[in-house]
Amino acid sequence: MTENGTPRYLPALKWKQGEQFAVKQLTLGQKSRLLPIVDLPDRPYNWEEKKYTKSWNKHIDDIVKATVASWGTIHELAVDQVIDDNDSLVSNSGTPWEYLFAELWAAGVKAIPVLSNKASASEQAALISIAKTYKKTRWLLRYRATPQGEVPAATQAQSWFANARVALGVKPSQIDAVLDLGYITGDPKSLVVSTTQALQAIASLGPWHQLALLSGGFPVNLAGVQKGTKQLFRSDWDLYKRVAVRAELGSIELSYGDYGVTNVDGFDEDPRKMVMSANLRYTHWKDWQVLKGKSVRDYGYDQYKDLCGILVALPIYMQPAFSHGDTNYDKVANDPRVGPGNATQWRRDATNHHIHVVLHQLASLPEF
Repeated sequence: MTENGTPRYLPALKWKQGEQFAVKQLTLGQKSRLLPIVDLPDRPYNWEEKKYTKSWNKHIDDIVKATVASWGTIHELAVDQVIDDNDSLVSNSGTPWEYLFAELWAAGVKAIPVLSNKASASEQAALISIAKTYKKTRWLLRYRATPQGEVPAATQAQSWFANARVALGVKPSQIDAVLDLGYITGDPKSLVVSTTQALQAIASLGPWHQLALLSGGFPVNLAGVQKGTKQLFRSDWDLYKRVAVRAELGSIELSYGDYGVTNVDGFDEDPRKMVMSANLRYTHWKDWQVLKGKSVRDYGYDQYKDLCGILVALPIYMQPAFSHGDTNYDKVANDPRVGPGNATQWRRDATNHHIHVVLHQLASLPEF
């Protein structure tokens, strides 16, 4: 919980430039209500030459600089990553996991290591080793459902958290416990009972620093969305609201996490094969309003100015003062001197607006 008693927001961010720029525009007060779970993106890849263009050393150095510039060094940030056992450094001893957190902490970033049930034994050992070296005791445990959207049995989730807590060797009050259900495909109502049971089992091992439910509702891509406007149901928010008010949870303070306006799985295929359409993803209280144009390859990026013009004329538009994202939508729509931007700027504005919406919703609970 935050100091004012509202649930904390744990957005799971892919931590590419669009999302970094989105949080950079938040006030210190807004950042204090967030604990982003950022996934260190994989190294840039040259698809024509079929090779990575950066070493892990260089990639981590660049991510650390970007993190300091966008998030700062005042508030905590949970860091997960895609490093695997075959990855190595080119100019340092140790593992990329150790180098990542050593560099983050040396730069002053209040980085919390994330240990998930997907982690290998080597990853777990490296993270525990570097945390002990730097005398760090804050952790985030992330149980990731497999397959996505399937709630684990309460005993299964409880067992993993119990074993992970022992392995870390720190008190539960130093650990954030996160149940990550991944991409919700079914009716949230059908998941309420099993999700509540899993959270109860995890909570019984505490008291944790905080307990959170994380899930995502945005589709894999917009290929199935026709040109025009369409509403997509925010199933992740609906599930959280239903679970948070369950009597079985009693006085348990449940934090909320989502994947924002992107799918749980990041895009990691050859971008040369991707046909991107101009699109605008606008979060409202219960739905995402998706405004979609045609292929930018064939029809250009200027279509986005038209989409912004449509948005600011809709009743759901929350006006320029609501967020930096909304200010930018208004400028693109109404100022002929402002260009349409690019995919990074589109994600920046959509994510910034989404964060503002969620912070307003969490401050207004219960909604029903």
